[in-house]
Amino acid sequence: MTFLEGMTALLSHLRLRKYSPATLDNYGDQLKCFGEWLERQGIVDLRALARQDIRDYQAAVKQAPIGRETQALRLRAVKRLFNHLVDTAVILLDPTEGIQEVSRRETLPRPVLTQTEVRKLLDAPNTSLPQGIRDRALMEVLYASGIRVGELEKVTIHHVDLPTQTLQVRHAKGGRPRTVPLGKTATRWLKEYLTQVRPRLAKRRPFERTLFLVRGGKPLVQTQIRHLLQDYRKQAKIKKGVTPHILRHTCATHLLQQGADIRAIQQLLGHICLDSTVIYTRVAPLEVKATHQQYHPGNRQEDA
Repeated sequence: MTFLEGMTALLSHLRLRKYSPATLDNYGDQLKCFGEWLERQGIVDLRALARQDIRDYQAAVKQAPIGRETQALRLRAVKRLFNHLVDTAVILLDPTEGIQEVSRRETLPRPVLTQTEVRKLLDAPNTSLPQGIRDRALMEVLYASGIRVGELEKVTIHHVDLPTQTLQVRHAKGGRPRTVPLGKTATRWLKEYLTQVRPRLAKRRPFERTLFLVRGGKPLVQTQIRHLLQDYRKQAKIKKGVTPHILRHTCATHLLQQGADIRAIQQLLGHICLDSTVIYTRVAPLEVKATHQQYHPGNRQEDA
């Protein structure tokens, strides 16, 4: 069985079980990375995979410039694929059996960028070139909105509202759409991209509605977004890791440091549970403590 046949069979099975479109998209995105790895290894038949092949893929995933949660999801999708193949008697032995999954829990998130580092990163693209304008707009949107890269990948031009400086996230994780603010700077760069650059990129594919495009008019995908962030990290001489998820963490942390309400941050990020947002309070405890002392009423001086 080819990879494409296996992935199609799994997604059809999940669709029959009424999984949400967002979940199906997520499985598809993560499995495509596995398919690309199989192609590089020259592996055509899924039935030929051995446990060592899965261990090799696991090692490759752990070395990828992605967050720990994304690593866990990427490996879990592969396990789900082979579980389904065993259940449907396509294969007899599951090569993922006994393979330990990456824990989605970390003691602390990866170090976020400082405001100075963010400025260096955003200033890295050469905005005298069309690609530089696109990349500047892309990074400004990631930092301003805290949007997930998988969500941004599916944003279309119809989801952008420049007058209100907002972005609609229709294909949100968990199927919970939301509207996120962009702010003045991100809106300004997005407007320049939409008016000066995107029409050129979409010339060959005028029907394409995806917001961010590559040359030739095809959508800019997650892998390309991660690679361009790495390139600009190097140009800006930033030693910390820079991924879409790091920019999401950075957005939330900077808001928190400036005194933003944590429940407002929860809504911005699209977290269904407040516990997922609270983890940002542990990123920079000294800065958060200083913010608390400045803004919390309980820190007011008592009358003598």
